[in-house]
Order: sequence, then C-alpha cells, then structure tokens
Amino acid sequence: MDSKIGFNDGHIDLNETASRAERLGLKDLAIIAWRDLEAPDSGGSEEHLTQVARCWAQVGLSTNIRTAAVKGLPSEVERNGSKITRRGGRVSIFPGAAFQTLRGGLGAADGIVDVFQGMPFLSPLWTRRPRVGLIHHCHMGTWSDLAPIGLAQFGYLIERFVIRKVYQSTPLVTLSSSSAAEIVKCMKVSPQQLRVGPVGISSDFTTSISTKKNFIPLVVAGGRFMPPKGFDRLPAILSLVKEKIPSLKVVIFGDGPERSTIESEIRKYAAEDWIDLPGFIERKDQIQLYQHANLLVAPSRREGWNMTITEAAACGTSSVATKIPGHLDAVIDQETGLLVEDDIEMGEAVIATLLDDNQRSEMEINAVKHAKNFQWDHTAAIILNALCDDAESRK
Repeated sequence: MDSKIGFNDGHIDLNETASRAERLGLKDLAIIAWRDLEAPDSGGSEEHLTQVARCWAQVGLSTNIRTAAVKGLPSEVERNGSKITRRGGRVSIFPGAAFQTLRGGLGAADGIVDVFQGMPFLSPLWTRRPRVGLIHHCHMGTWSDLAPIGLAQFGYLIERFVIRKVYQSTPLVTLSSSSAAEIVKCMKVSPQQLRVGPVGISSDFTTSISTKKNFIPLVVAGGRFMPPKGFDRLPAILSLVKEKIPSLKVVIFGDGPERSTIESEIRKYAAEDWIDLPGFIERKDQIQLYQHANLLVAPSRREGWNMTITEAAACGTSSVATKIPGHLDAVIDQETGLLVEDDIEMGEAVIATLLDDNQRSEMEINAVKHAKNFQWDHTAAIILNALCDDAESRK
C-alpha cells in the first residue's frame, strides 16, 4: 500500500513505528475529534478512530480522546485502553478541546492527532507540539447537505482557503489515493504533506463455509443516513431492478436524519414489502447479512473510502458503487465489483450482476482477496509514522 502520494514505502510495521515514537518522546497522545463512537449519528469515521486508538493502546501508547458530549451517556469512559472525555456541544467542542489539551486535561499530550470530521480543530494555531491531521475526504459540493446556510459557506471557506494555509507545515493523512488526489486538486494542499493510510477490516468480517448465498436475490446497503450517502435514491434505482428480477429483496441498515426521506421514497415506489429498513444492527448481524447478500450497493456522492464495501468484500460479497474518490480504491472495477457513473448505470449494473452467476462468483473471490490487504494495524502505523515525522522535524 502507498503511504505517501507517489511513493511506495511498503508495509510499515506498527511495533517498529511505536518504538520510533517512544525514541522521539511520543508516549502520550491527545486525539481530538468531533463525535464519539457512541453518538447516535456516528459512522465510519468514528469506527476508524476507535480502531486506530485501540491499535496504539495495544503497543503501549497512552491515548486520550476528546469529543463532544453524547446525550444521556457519561462524560468520561474507558474504551479499548483509551480514555474518552465527552463534553460540550457540536460547536463548543472546538475551543473546548483546544483549551483542555493546553491545560493538560488530556494527559501529557506529547503529540496531537487532529481529526477532521468536516471541520478541523486548527491545532497549528494553538499548539507547537508534534501533530498530525487526519482528513477523511474533501466535503466540497456537499456542505449544503451537511449544514445550514452560513455554516455551510463557512465550512466551504475553511476547506477551500484556510486548511492549506494553517496546516502547511503539518503532515496530513487521508484514506485513499483517489481522495488524496481530490484533496490536492480542490483544497490545494501540497502533495508532500499527504500520506495515504487505507482503512482496515476487523478479523471478524469473514466468509463462512456454513453460510449460503440467498437463492432469492438479496441486495444490501448500509451506513449513516446522511444526504451525501445517497440512500434516498435507492428505492427509485432498485424499483427498476425489481421489474426485471421480481424476487428481489433489499435491506438498507443504519439510521440518521435522512431516514424519513428514505421511508417516503419507499412508499412512493410501493416498496414496503421488499425493502427493509432495520435501523442499526449488531455487528454479528451485519456480518451475517453481508455473508448472505448477493450484492452490496453504495450510491454515495462523497466518500473517503466506504467501509461497508471492504467489510462486505471480506465476507464474500462484491459491490456496485458510484465512481467517486474513495470508491476508486475500495473497489477494483470489473474485478471486485463495478463502478458506475450515475443511477441508470447503477440499476443496469445491479441487474447484470445478479443475473450473471459466473461473473458475480468471480468478483466475490477477487473481493475476498482484495480485502485481505487491509488491516487496522497498518492504518494505525501510517498515522503514527506521520506524527513521528513531524516530531523529528522539530528536533
């Protein structure tokens, strides 16, 4: 896997990187992020952070995570060897995290991990400690879906003009080469700043000898129900598939602010009896769903990666996904799945794949092989190595 744009550094070992971090005095890390894993609207970025912090804790690093409060849950909690502090609102978290870090409230904080979940914490303005920015993807073109007028324009300006100035001397890590290329193009970030740390896959996402693919065609999709994810388009797309394959069944798991819109679209296409919205499902149920499914669809308009694609791949299920940055790396087109330009192509690709057992079986085999490339300890090592580089540049 490439860990820098234009460079192939091979596999970076997490234990060796942790030893390097210790030599550089990076023992206690403060991680600042917008949402916690237990927030109702958490998704792939929160799972990503949780897995990376778990890997760091396992190699002896102290990790203190600061996020906004989660209603009804305690302000402090331990998870996988990390201490999580959850205080403040969705706006006050930004100055609050900075002040708490500077006061030592997140431990000694030998290094800072600044997680961009849309909006960065602008850590270069308030600390000179070693730091790394974790940027999942560029949000340009979707800010109006994510925030009201005013805040959306502010978010756009931050991405378009502020990040490249404020973070010009800070290493940045993103999830895929295609997302990195888009960040360079749209946000004008220097390619030399960017590292690529692909998303990992937990070992419990796997194929099962005892699990058989459904005889009745089953298509799945899942994630946070947010506008950029495009789940509201699936009833229209899959209704066309249903006309060609009457036995089709669909499960769209997850939840979020777009749920009512998706439900409305399901009613519009009279699809209540063949499209199921089970809400968030337990991990073991998600794995079984992937294993039974004949195909995963991913209609997103914006992604840094899309963990459902490679999780499903590890379980032996190929994908039809939009041809966007992130998906370009999660899917090998024509090998582990199909990439499409628009909704019409998506419907046609789903029909063709479900009706061609030989092509689908071949893509499923390739998807499992592709998924074996992605491990969380490698993701964690890439990010930690970038932080080490920043610390070494300050010596």
